[in-house]
Amino acid sequence: MAICSKSVAFNLDKDIPPLNGKVILVMGGNIGLGKQCVLEFARHNPHQIQLASRNLDKAKAAADEIRAQVPDAPIKILELDLTSFDSVKRAASTVLSASSRLDILMLNAGIMAIPPGLTSSGYELQFGTNHMGHALLTKLLLPLLTNTAAADADVRVVSLSSHGHVYLPRGGFRFDSLRTTADSMGAYWRY
Repeated sequence: MAICSKSVAFNLDKDIPPLNGKVILVMGGNIGLGKQCVLEFARHNPHQIQLASRNLDKAKAAADEIRAQVPDAPIKILELDLTSFDSVKRAASTVLSASSRLDILMLNAGIMAIPPGLTSSGYELQFGTNHMGHALLTKLLLPLLTNTAAADADVRVVSLSSHGHVYLPRGGFRFDSLRTTADSMGAYWRY
């Protein structure tokens, strides 16, 4: 099954506008698509990029790699573990106290096909990480995003996902499993 059968030409240098003055938060910015987005944002002169990750060592390594290509990249590391509502609240508080604006919130971090488990808040691990953590962070940062947009700024919340939803069992999601490890379900069904 093809997810996208038609490619679209995209020129990173021309199609990403100047980001002067913009404050950007990229969750999961230490690896993969998130890291590449931090790099591309850095090439377009934002005021600040907050690279959020649960692993500070990996986040620092990613920031160093990006700065090797964009020496003046304005990257700040933000510790954020989506499995913990307390961590999400601390990260939101840090963002709110560090800046009077947030122009781009990129909800990129996630996990997939892992062993059964629960978040510290009691949700099935994949659901809690990929949905509840993102939802709480967005809720806590929404006033800052709204305030930024009020000044006629182009504010974005970008939520990324995989194509994993196609593995959902017939009949849809079992909401009664959200507060369990759902270990009777396969890893992809839990996703």
